[in-house]
Amino acid sequence: MADDTADGAVGSKDGSRNSSDWPAPAGGVELVRIGQRDSLTVFDGSSALSSGSVAAANDSPLRRNQYLAQTSSNGRMKKIDFVLTYHQKHDDSAVASAGMESSEQRENELRNALIDALRIEGVDIEAPSSSGSKDLTNGDDSNGNYNGEDDIVENGGDSSETKIKYLLLHATFPLLARYAEAIKLQMPLRDQSLVDDANAAEGTPIDVEQAQFDCALWRLFRHSSDNAGDRNDLFTAPFQKDRPEMFAMGDRPEDREDFFTSAQRSLLLHTALVSLPEFNRCVSTGAIKEAYPLHDGSHKLSASVSSAQVTGCDNDRQELNLLWVSARNWYRFQPLMLIRRYFGEKVAMYFAWLGAYNMWLLPISVLGLVAFIYGIASVWSDQTVNQICDDKTGAGNLLMCPVCDQACDYWRLKESCVYSRIVHVFDNSASVLYAGLVSLWATCFLEFWKRRQFVLQYQWDVATCELDEVPRPEYTKLHALLRGSRYCFSMVTVVFMVALVLAVLVGVITYRVAMLVVFSSISGLGVFMSNLRLITTGTAACINFVCILLLNQLYKRLAMWLTKLERPRTETDFEDSYTIKMYCFQFVNYYSSLFYIAFLKGSFAGRPGDYARFPMLDGVRLEECDPAGCQVELVVQMLIVFVAKQLLNSATEVGPPLIRRILGSRRQKQCAAANAADSNKPPWLKDHCLTPVDHLQLFDEYLEMVLQFGFVVLFVAAMPLAPLFAMLNNVIEIRLDAWKMVALMRRPVARRARDIGAWFGILTSISALSVVTNAVIVGFTSEQIPKLVYQFTDGRGSLDGYMSWRLSLFNVSDFETQSVPRIADSAAEVNVTQCRYRDFRYPPDSANRYEYSTAYWHVLAARMAFVLVFEHFVLVLKALIDLAVPDKPGVVKEEMKRERELLRKALFTHAKTN
Repeated sequence: MADDTADGAVGSKDGSRNSSDWPAPAGGVELVRIGQRDSLTVFDGSSALSSGSVAAANDSPLRRNQYLAQTSSNGRMKKIDFVLTYHQKHDDSAVASAGMESSEQRENELRNALIDALRIEGVDIEAPSSSGSKDLTNGDDSNGNYNGEDDIVENGGDSSETKIKYLLLHATFPLLARYAEAIKLQMPLRDQSLVDDANAAEGTPIDVEQAQFDCALWRLFRHSSDNAGDRNDLFTAPFQKDRPEMFAMGDRPEDREDFFTSAQRSLLLHTALVSLPEFNRCVSTGAIKEAYPLHDGSHKLSASVSSAQVTGCDNDRQELNLLWVSARNWYRFQPLMLIRRYFGEKVAMYFAWLGAYNMWLLPISVLGLVAFIYGIASVWSDQTVNQICDDKTGAGNLLMCPVCDQACDYWRLKESCVYSRIVHVFDNSASVLYAGLVSLWATCFLEFWKRRQFVLQYQWDVATCELDEVPRPEYTKLHALLRGSRYCFSMVTVVFMVALVLAVLVGVITYRVAMLVVFSSISGLGVFMSNLRLITTGTAACINFVCILLLNQLYKRLAMWLTKLERPRTETDFEDSYTIKMYCFQFVNYYSSLFYIAFLKGSFAGRPGDYARFPMLDGVRLEECDPAGCQVELVVQMLIVFVAKQLLNSATEVGPPLIRRILGSRRQKQCAAANAADSNKPPWLKDHCLTPVDHLQLFDEYLEMVLQFGFVVLFVAAMPLAPLFAMLNNVIEIRLDAWKMVALMRRPVARRARDIGAWFGILTSISALSVVTNAVIVGFTSEQIPKLVYQFTDGRGSLDGYMSWRLSLFNVSDFETQSVPRIADSAAEVNVTQCRYRDFRYPPDSANRYEYSTAYWHVLAARMAFVLVFEHFVLVLKALIDLAVPDKPGVVKEEMKRERELLRKALFTHAKTN
């Protein structure tokens, strides 16, 4: 479902007060002890705050493995914040070459340099082994807490084997404070008097806003407020290491280690790592293979944990497994605050957007289902369909011109009966209104998301995080000319790949034409021939889908290489550049065939006696639409590409990790043993067995959803059920993604993000383009406009005789030599003199034979008028919605003013005290 906070409901700093999933205060202090998750410890200025990073109360062997073997002088355990891995050969009998010995020695020197640099930075380091842990911070051997089996073993390229070794890192408070100040990490202030004053007042804007959503139906979709325990609202300010007394930190020295949450510690330590040249050299040369933070413990729940309460959970990962991953919560709002506290703002922002998108899909899905049911209910009473299917008194007995050269026979219009009924289900009067509503819906959703995004930026203190982002290690300042040449090279490459996609589309079109010719030349196919157009459309769509997948794999690697070539400054710049490249290609790759069918197919095919042909393909005729239109082909193409893509994505997200577990090598089998319920393996070994993540872990998720959004809004006039399919897919997608991140993947670095990046601009562009595409589909691809013209002109308010008016006459004696069809054996078709084709042209006995008739110009004028009126009407409404809905809720603006006032008060108090 959607996120857990309604639009504009701020609840002071961290959302609704009745929510079960309040985050740590915006700076990250968690006011619940890990051993007492059902009790709330409120900071009163004299007591220390305890976070989930300490948990010394639970002293089981598994819990002790979360910490370094060495302890601080006051006896408090040091949590493992990060794990580095490297490879080491342990088969001494194998004789290594001199080159390999030199390479290994070089890697050892780089690692030793890194260890020295980390020690200077303020990082405690241990190297665990089966015999104990070696403290690399001071060079002493300590009595380790790891006495398990040997490390995971990997087979090398030769007969030797390689052990995976680990370096366990713990960041000290001075290092965390230094980098927290550098990236302006927002942390809670000590004096929260303004919060108490605001909460004590009755009728505040926050209470009024929350009361609007405090109803029984709304609470049905929320988790119980007793689940995770409420978190107090705390105002925040950028952390300053020289003014720690300003912040909600305990007075004892050991409390500083508990000030930052585990997610924040991973972010700060990762920032410190990538800023070290020694670390970057180790990664680039392979001296360090992987670097990742640890999960906070097992995700598996004990038998004593209730399905309705989380008081028995040992850590946030178990809470996420219970409240987020569990299928029984499919209809509930996501615990966004808990996701943010555990995975960071970047991951939480994606799931907040996905939840909002899925919530907004619900009303438009219901309307689409209503339009679809209306199409089914009215198909048997539609006059046009009945004319096509009636071969006695209707137009079903009209003789149609062949659909291909020479090999194809004449055919009766009644053979298009099934096709025309399917067309009416998707192309009816309700689809016109529905297309306009979806275009307005897209604007309302994006306006809502801008408001929601602003609320989250304030609640999560990420409004300026991108301005404080550190440069990428690979960043080097290039000369303007060199940088410009690389951008030009990237653009030329993207254009070439787009041309390759269009070439594939031409190949698919050629396949459809060739199949029509081949199967039409075979006699005795019976039912197959009556559905020939549907069969060729379906097989062509399948071939096109396979080509899409193959080109995706090729271009994905190419786009990554091009983006690295540009050397973007920050991670955000890198992702935005990569996103634009990938989406431009994917847009053409996925939508080109749909655009061709909707807007081009049949428009330039010509007429009998003067067909348009492929000059480079031995004069093959261009494709034509069925007399009932091209709508069914568009529907078939959407069903195969859209639905099959969603099913394939769901399978590929979860399938590979499961397959690796079932059909794994020696390493996977050891990983399975390490993750067994009764295993006492250390957490760094268990987490190493999980699927690795990278800095672009969310790109594929965003791309899948944005492509889906395009299918939903761009071609909804042809497929009213697209929003329903999308919503059903997303309900499953959210839980699959949650299961994958909580149970199957390593914990990502808790990165910050203020928005969804370049994706919002892409969504806005798609929303604007959808107005044009739906207007053109209804105006030019649909048959609704010609029907209206006929009703108001020749039909005199009725559709009787519409098909005879819609189809033009042609003398078979005027066929080109290469188009003369073979004559069928039936007596009814031996002496054929005239046939019908889909167009508005004068008959052969007219003075303007085969030229466009008056009806053509009437229909064309009506089509263009509809497109212009529809487009301008919807665009004006979209603009009015944009102006009427403010991007920033007023209650949030008031909260920001109060926070700035509190910060000024804290700075004044600190200056006066010192």
